[in-house]
Amino acid sequence: MSGAAAAKAAHPPRSRPCDTCRLRKTRCVKEGTQSHCVLCAFHGQRCTFLRGPLPRQRRQQTQDRDRAPNRRGSVEGPCRSLASTGFKGDAEHPAKGANGAPSPRAPPRASPRASPRQDEHAAGSPDEVDPRHSHSPSNTWHHFDSATGEPDLRVSPPAILNDTLGLDLATHAEYVGPTDYRDPILLDLHRPRPPPSSDGLACTPAELARRLDDQTIFIVRLDETAASEPQRIADLDAIEEAVHPLGRTLVDLYFRIVHPSFPILHQDVFISKHRISHRHFAPSLLAAVYLVALDWQIYDSVLAGRESESIPDAAALENLAERTMSQDMRRPKLSTIEAGLLLLQRHRRHAESGGHATLSRAFAAQMVAVAQDLGLHLDCSSWSIPTWEMGLRRRLAWALYMQARWGAFVHGRPFLIHEQDWDVKPCTDADFPELVSSEGPSARVDLDARNGWEIFVRHIELAQLLTDILPTFYSPKATLMGGTLDRTGVTGAMELAQPLVLRLRQWYSRLPDTLQLQSKQRGKLCANGSLHLAYASMDITIHRALVRALTPHTTEALRNAVRSAAQGKVQSATELLESLEPEHTAAFWGRPAAHQAAHIGSLAALLWATAETTDEMAWCAARVDELRWALRVRGSAAPFARDALRLLEHDIGGFGVVRNGPETPI
Repeated sequence: MSGAAAAKAAHPPRSRPCDTCRLRKTRCVKEGTQSHCVLCAFHGQRCTFLRGPLPRQRRQQTQDRDRAPNRRGSVEGPCRSLASTGFKGDAEHPAKGANGAPSPRAPPRASPRASPRQDEHAAGSPDEVDPRHSHSPSNTWHHFDSATGEPDLRVSPPAILNDTLGLDLATHAEYVGPTDYRDPILLDLHRPRPPPSSDGLACTPAELARRLDDQTIFIVRLDETAASEPQRIADLDAIEEAVHPLGRTLVDLYFRIVHPSFPILHQDVFISKHRISHRHFAPSLLAAVYLVALDWQIYDSVLAGRESESIPDAAALENLAERTMSQDMRRPKLSTIEAGLLLLQRHRRHAESGGHATLSRAFAAQMVAVAQDLGLHLDCSSWSIPTWEMGLRRRLAWALYMQARWGAFVHGRPFLIHEQDWDVKPCTDADFPELVSSEGPSARVDLDARNGWEIFVRHIELAQLLTDILPTFYSPKATLMGGTLDRTGVTGAMELAQPLVLRLRQWYSRLPDTLQLQSKQRGKLCANGSLHLAYASMDITIHRALVRALTPHTTEALRNAVRSAAQGKVQSATELLESLEPEHTAAFWGRPAAHQAAHIGSLAALLWATAETTDEMAWCAARVDELRWALRVRGSAAPFARDALRLLEHDIGGFGVVRNGPETPI
C-alpha cells in the first residue's frame, strides 16, 4: 500500500461508512470522539475502512418505480406545513405546489442513488429515522432548538422518507376502504387547489389522497391537525427523564432478551437513532421499550447493581406510556401498533382492579382498528413504497394477527380479524433484516437471530391453526343447543377433532432440532419453551371441548377413551412446565403464556369435577398440586408463571377445592 493510500485508510473521511455499515447498508454513526461507530461498538467488533463501495442496485430501483402504474395520475402533491413528507409533487413539476406555483416547502426528492435495500436499515420502524443523516446533501438541518441545542424535529425530515407511507413524524395516513363514501375514482378526479397565501405562494393542503396501486388509496393528513407537536417533544423529554441515565442500558437489554423472539423493531436502526437523540421516536413506543426492558432488569449488571430506589419507576413509566398512547392514536402510525403490541405483552404484577387499558381486550380491539386504518390487513407487495417498509408491515401485521387470535382464545371471544378480510403474504427471511450477517451473505447467520425468527414464524403458524380450532368447538354455532356439537354428539366431535389433531402433530414433527425444548446453550436464554407451551395449550383446548361433549348417554368405552386422552394431555403439559429450566423461564414469554398455562389447570379441574370414581378424583387432584408447585417455584423468575398461578387461584371458580383430603400448606 502506498503512503497516500495508507494515510487515507488511517484517516477515513467522516462521511465514509465503515466496512460493516457499508455491507449492512446502514448509517455509520460515531458518538463524539469515539473511534468505533455505534453499531460496531454494540456488536463488539472492529470498525475498519478497507472495502470499497458496493455496486449500485439500479435494476431494483427501476422495478420499485415501475410498481406504481398510477403514480403520475395520483394525487401526490406536497403535504407539509412544519415538515416535508415523503410525498412527491406532480411528477413533472416536483418543486411546485398544487396550483403550479413554486413551493419553498416542497420536499426534495430522494437521491436516485439510494436503493430500497439501503433504505431498509435507515428506517426500520416508525419514527426511527435519523433526520441528520440523509442521502441528499441539500436536505440537512438548519434549525435548532434554542433551549437544548438539538435539531428541531419539525423541520426538514430526510429525503429518505420520500415515498414511505407510515414512517413519517409529520403525517399520518388513513386507508380508504372499498365501501367508503370517498370513492377512490372520485378521489383521483378531485384535485383541490389550495388558495394562495398572502405572499402569493401556494398553501400546503391539510390532507391529500395518495394512490399506491390500482386498488389502494390512502388519505394522508398532517399530524398537527390531530395532536400537538410541542406536546410530543415534551412527552419524550418526560419519558427520558423518568429513566435517566439508564435509557441506553434499557434499550440494549430489550434487544438482548425481547427482540430475538418478538422482532417487531429494527435493532440496528433503533439503536443508532437512540444514540443520537430520544426525540426521534413516538413517545408511546419509546416508553413501551423502556417499560418492557425493566421486566428483565436483573439480567443487566448496571441495573442489578443499583439500589432499588434508583431504578426507574415502572408504574410512572406505564402511566406515561398509556397517556402518550392515547395521544399517538390521534395521529396513528406503524409505531402506534409497535407500542401497543409491546404493552400488550406485559404481565400483571398484581391482581387488577378494573383492569388497565393496555391489558384489556378493548385495547387490543383498538389496535386492530388502527392497523386496519393503516392498511396492515392488506397485501402491500404491489404498493409504491420502499421494499423495506413492505417487510416491516408484514412483520407487524402477523404479530397483531397472533395477538388477536390468542386474545380470542384466552378471553373466549369472537375473532377480531376475519380470514376473508386478511390479505397479508406470509413472512419470509427477507422480511427480517437481522438475518443479514455483518460478515456478508456467505457468512454463518447468527444463531440467536435465526432461532428468534424461527420461533416468531412458528408462532404465526399456530395462530393460524386457532382459526379452525376455535370456531369448530367454541363458537356459538357449535356450542348452543341444537348447534353442531349438540347434533353430532361426542362421536361427531371426535371426527371433527381428528384432522385438527393431525395438523398439530404434523406441525410439531416439522420443528427443527434447534427449536426442541432441550436445545439450549449454557449461558444463553432460550425462548423455545413459549412455543411448546402454546402447542400444548392448543392440544388441551381440543380435548377440553371433547370432555365437555360427553353426556350421560355416552357409551362407557367412548367416555373412557375421551377422558383417558384428556388425562394424558394434562400429564404431558404439566411435565412440560416441570421441565422448564432457568434458561427457558427467564426468556421472553408473551402475554398469552399465562392463560395457556392456566388452561392446563382448567382441564384438570374439569376432569376432577366430572370424575365418577374417587381414584380418578385423586389423580386429578395430584396433577393440580403438581401444576401449582411447578408454577410457584418458577414464579419468582417468570412473570407468566406467577400470573398463571394467580389466574388459577383467583379467577377459576372452585379451583381451590380441587384436592384429595386436607391440603397441606407449602
